[in-house]
Amino acid sequence: MIAPLSLFAPIARRGADWVQSLAKSLAKSPGKFLAQILRPGLALHLALTVGLVAWGLLAGPGPAVAVGPDGAALFEAHCAGCHVHGGNIIRRGRTLKLNALERQGITSPAAIATIATQGIGQMGGYGQVLGPGGPDQVAAYVWQQALAGWTSQPAS
Repeated sequence: MIAPLSLFAPIARRGADWVQSLAKSLAKSPGKFLAQILRPGLALHLALTVGLVAWGLLAGPGPAVAVGPDGAALFEAHCAGCHVHGGNIIRRGRTLKLNALERQGITSPAAIATIATQGIGQMGGYGQVLGPGGPDQVAAYVWQQALAGWTSQPAS
C-alpha cells in the first residue's frame, strides 16, 4: 500500500523552509551557510525531501482532492440543528428557503457566507467554527439547496 502524498506534506514543507533559510544565510554570511549545511541530521532530511519530490513526480497525479471543507458536512455539523431541511426552529420566518432569503435581501452565496461568518439577528457568527473557507462552502451548499427547494438532502 502506498501512503498518500498528504502524509509527507509536513516533511516537504520543512524542506522548502530549510532551502529558503539556506538561501537567506548564503546571501548574508557564507560562514553561517556552511554551518547550516554541516548541521547534524541534514543529510537524512535532504535525502528524504529529494526522495519524496522524486516519488511525487514519478507517481504521477493522484486522485483529485477537494480543497477546503465540504459545505454539506459543515452544514450538517453546525447549522442543521436550527435549520433542519432549510427551516428554522428558532424563528419560523427566517428560513433558508429561497423566497425567505430573497425577502430578507439575501440574493447570493456571498451574502449567505457573510451571515455565516458574522451572524445576523439572534444568530451569532460561525466564521471561527467553520474554519478557513468554511463559510463559503456552507454558503454554496445553502444556495444550491435553496435553488433546489431543499429537496435533495446530503447522504449521511
